[in-house]
Formats: sequence, structure tokens, C-alpha cells
Amino acid sequence: MGLKLKECTAGSDSLLALYHDFLSGRMAHATLLSGESGVGKRTLARLLAQGLLCRHEGEKPCGQCRDCARFLARTHPDALFPAPAPREKTIKIDALREMIDALSRHSLEGGKRVVVIEDAEKMTPQAQNCLLKTLEETTEGTYFLLTANSESALLPTIRSRCRIIRMQPWPQEKVEKTLLLKGIPAARAHELSIYCEGSLGRALEMQGDDTYWAARDLVRRAFLSVRTTADIAAAVPLLKDQKDNSDRLLDILEQEIRGLLYTKTTGSSVEEEGLPSFWDHASPQGLRKILEAVFIARRHRFANVGWAALAEGLMQTISEETRKWQV
Repeated sequence: MGLKLKECTAGSDSLLALYHDFLSGRMAHATLLSGESGVGKRTLARLLAQGLLCRHEGEKPCGQCRDCARFLARTHPDALFPAPAPREKTIKIDALREMIDALSRHSLEGGKRVVVIEDAEKMTPQAQNCLLKTLEETTEGTYFLLTANSESALLPTIRSRCRIIRMQPWPQEKVEKTLLLKGIPAARAHELSIYCEGSLGRALEMQGDDTYWAARDLVRRAFLSVRTTADIAAAVPLLKDQKDNSDRLLDILEQEIRGLLYTKTTGSSVEEEGLPSFWDHASPQGLRKILEAVFIARRHRFANVGWAALAEGLMQTISEETRKWQV
């Protein structure tokens, strides 16, 4: 089941205003959707573009008409997607010139035309200047939809010609609901909605990444199972050959502690298979101390402190805190 435009524009005044302008035909000629990766910028840009081209009389985009079908197949002649060339990481001026050439002709369908530039910060300075000239001379019925993780990477003159919508991380409840609609089991959807930090894209990436779950299992067996000196001695060998994976393990450990802290401070709950029961009795203060220890460990890792010593020291800190939760 796909998301609808109305669902993607719920939750903030700026998104709601954008939706109302879409419905009333008052869309700005250029819109920039900015925000962290995974908050739905691309999805919203594509739904808006599809909706602008859709000729259905009811809710748009309908997803069923000829225009919607061609847009989804990337074959609609009035939908342009300037993007990096194969094996290129940046959007170069040639892609913008092709777009300008296409816009110089009449609409092939006799209606609106849309230009979608995803990851607009990837445009080279030359490409951005080329786009700027087009934005200054936009013809009626042509709409530009840009997405960017960081709007500061775009020229101020481009930003000044766009309606900027700053998209915020999704509420945990909205992420969970969307994951359930995508068929993800309830317990996993709840867990992902806590750990993804408001990024639906990150939640979906985590769900489909087997290496992530293997790394999380290792974090739980090594770091989150220690309470005694014997536990630490048993856990050390598990991390012996994980130097190249250390950054990811620290990131996941931080996610785990943040998730536990979330449940403690909000009264939420989640099935934590594989996590020792003593974490049920964790105090928010103790979890914050462990979180600070993770931050310190990451700084030490950047300073090239040996991974084995760093990991053992972190386990020692965790052990000291978890022993306080004896029941």
C-alpha cells in the first residue's frame, strides 16, 4: 500500500499549507524540500510531481490514470529528472542543459511540466548557476521540485527563488504506523520506530539489512550482557576481530541505549528479545552515564585508541552501572 499525498503532508503547518496550495492550484513554481536523510523528501517530491501531472478528477495523484502510470515508469514526456550521469557522483551542467532544451519546447502533453531534482546539493556550481537562470525565467505551468539534505549546500540565489519546506523527523507513532502498513510485524515495527530517530528511510534500510541485525546481535551478546568480571572476560573474544566494524558497533550500541532511555522516559515498552532482563530495571541516570561513555569511546576511537582496550573499558563502565540494578 503506497502513501498518499495527504498522509505525507500531515504533521506540520508548513506541510499542511503546501498541501492546501497543491489542492487549490497555487503551488509555487519552485519548491525545495530540505531535511535529514530518510524523512520523506523524495517520496513527497515524487507524489507532488505525479499529482501535478495527474488528470484524474478526484484525489490526486490517483495512481491509476495514464499520466500516473507513465510518471511511475519514468516515461512521462513532461516529467524531467536531472541526475548524475552513470558512475558520476555529481549533477553536472550537461544534465541541466538537457533539461533546459526540453523545457524550451512546448509541453508534449499540452499540460503541466515538472522537474524533479533529487539530492540537489549534488549539483556542481556550474549546474546550479545554470538552474538559476532557468528559475528566473520559468514559464507558467512549469514546476521545479528539489530535495536536499542540506539546503546550505545550494546557492543563496537558488534558495531565494524557492519555497523552502523544512521537513522534520517523523513522530515515532507515525513511523510505526507506516511500517505496519508495509507489512512489517508489530514488534519489529515498534522497535524500528524507536531506533530510527524519526527517519522512515533509515527504518526501512535497517529492516532489510541482515548485516545490521547480525551486528546488533553481537552488540547485545558482547556489550549488553555484561555485569560481572567473568562476563567481561567472556565477551572480549567476541570483539577481538571487529576493529573494522567498530564504528558501526558503537552506533548500534548508542541506538540501543537511546531506545532503552526512550522507554524509561516515555513509559513505552517494546519486546526486547535477546536482551537480558536486568535492563528492565535500568535507571534513566544510569543509561545516560552509559550513553556518555559511548560518546567518549567514539572520540577515543577517532584518536586511534586501540579497539580492544576501548571496548573492554566500555564494557567495564556498563558492568559498573548494571550491577547497581540488582533486584
